[in-house]
Parts: sequence; C-alpha cells; structure tokens
Amino acid sequence: MEDLIMAALSGDAIRVDQLIAAGADVNHADGNGWTALASAAGRGHATVIERLLAAGADVNRADVKGMTALMRAAEGGHVAIADRLLSAKANVEQADNKGKTALMRAAENRRVEMVDHLVTAGADPKHADNRGKTALMRAALGGDGTLVDRLLDAGADVNQTDANGWTALICAATGDTALVRRLIGAGADVGHAAKDGATAFKRAAASGHTAVTTLLSSRRS
Repeated sequence: MEDLIMAALSGDAIRVDQLIAAGADVNHADGNGWTALASAAGRGHATVIERLLAAGADVNRADVKGMTALMRAAEGGHVAIADRLLSAKANVEQADNKGKTALMRAAENRRVEMVDHLVTAGADPKHADNRGKTALMRAALGGDGTLVDRLLDAGADVNQTDANGWTALICAATGDTALVRRLIGAGADVGHAAKDGATAFKRAAASGHTAVTTLLSSRRS
C-alpha cells in the first residue's frame, strides 16, 4: 500500500492507475496518516488527484496532525488542486490539531490567490486557532499588506483578539508602516492593550520602529 502513496507523491499517474487496478486501498495511510491523496495534493499533481478521487479517495481524511489534502494544497499554493478538492466536497472549515484551517495555512504561507479562492468557497476569515490567532493576525505578523487587505475585504475582524489579547495591529506593530496604517484605516483600536499590558505603541517603541510609533502616537486619544 505504501507503493500507492509513493507513486502519488512523485506524480506517477500510470503507476497509480496500475496499483488501483491491482486492488490497492486508495485510502490507506502510512504511519504519519498520510494518504495518496494528501501526498499528491501537497505536490500539486492534478492528474493523480483525478485518478484517486475517481477511485473513491476520502477527500476529508486527516493525518495524525489533523492535516487534510486541502490544507496541503493550500500550504503549497496549488489553487487548481484546491478548487478540485472543494468541488469534491472538501470541508473548507475543517481544522487540524492546532485549530488551523486551510485558509490559515494559506495565509501564513502568503498564498494570496489561494486565500481568495478559499474565501470564495466559504472559508471563515474570523476563525481562530487553538491560540486564538486568526488568518488576519498571521498575515499581519508576516507583514503582508496584500493579504491583510484581502482578509479585511472578506470580513475579518480587525479588533479580534487572541488568547493573550493581541490584535492584528499589535502583531503588525514591529513591521511595515503602511500595513499599520491600513489596519488603523480599517478601524483598529490603537489604544487596545493585551493581557500583559502590551499595546501596538509599546511593541513598536521596544523594537525601535520610530515611524510606526510616530504614526500610532498621532492616532492615540
């Protein structure tokens, strides 16, 4: 059965066909819970994906970390694969063991086009992982203004807080000034303090980001 997973991983559609015809279990998982479908999805092998789905591959099967084929495709930015999995009823809101969805995996890997497709498919931009982090916070931490814009347009809550009381603005405070300005323009609460008392201003000041502290200071009430 491991042969099918290896064939899928390498994108060998002919070998996949042969193994399926010989009776290989299309949903067999290895010791890490990886199936042939997840293996192919992570590498972007569209033809293999079609063969496996046609043979009855479970599109929502998760590995030991809770990762699904859709999450693997999202991480890798394989948009066409993600769209095909979604058309096969992949659960766009399924979360892994850390509480991360495909949208969050796409955001933290800066896959802008993937984020667009997942949001169109119904992904919730307000979903938080087990630590309370959202896709918007991940994008803000990564300093990705384009992703932040996309997520805000999709309905992300600019003032949503994680388990420590951090907002997207606090996450972004040590980064790009333009990104901080975007978040403020979207209604970010400049004076919000986390549970430990941290604010966007304090975090920027501690990091020596003069331009950001100047901007935040001018917006504080």
